[in-house]
Amino acid sequence: MKIAQVAGFLGSGKTTFLIELAKILVDRGHRIAIIVNDVGEINVDAKFIEMYGLKAKEISGGCICCQVAGNFANTIAILYNTFKPDIVIVEPSGVAIPWGLKRAAEYSEEEMDDVIVHAPVITLVDSLRIEELMQSVRRLVETQIREADVVFINKVDSATKEKIDLSVQFSKAINPNAEIMFGSGRNNQGVKEAATLIETRTSPRYDESYEKEMLKRDYGGGA
Repeated sequence: MKIAQVAGFLGSGKTTFLIELAKILVDRGHRIAIIVNDVGEINVDAKFIEMYGLKAKEISGGCICCQVAGNFANTIAILYNTFKPDIVIVEPSGVAIPWGLKRAAEYSEEEMDDVIVHAPVITLVDSLRIEELMQSVRRLVETQIREADVVFINKVDSATKEKIDLSVQFSKAINPNAEIMFGSGRNNQGVKEAATLIETRTSPRYDESYEKEMLKRDYGGGA
């Protein structure tokens, strides 16, 4: 079973993006489940998602990669055992850390007869609010970008060229190895390409030694 993680800070457009993403994957014959966990918006988001006939599981109590990691793993296992999705799209909290979510997802293997495979981690960057994000929550956004396989510069249909260019420069400075994609979940721009990426590619499993080395390199300390 493949876990497709769509990360990004609050307001980056994750819910709109993942709904369009799920609809495309369903149309391509995939069995899709969605897990949403965004503080303050989760109830509205889950109901909105279920309007499209997709299966959504609410998780409350905090970030799924830390405070309720056990609950998240159990949710993954229950989805597998009852719904049998081939792809689970996860919209983590805007303050979630991608590598921590990978670790939490892999805990579910203890309760199911399948192995978790990760799709490339997609982190959405809100090009409309890039200056605000760089000033107010820079370290968190940097972490989400650093741990991404793909940085999706979102809302390019509304942002100026200067804001889009700044978003790219900011992202490349943090993670020069990440693939850069452009689009808008609102008008379905770039979403088909993201769906193909999720179908065809994978991302490494959680590696504690790698994470410790990354923390040491970037922050000068261990876990």
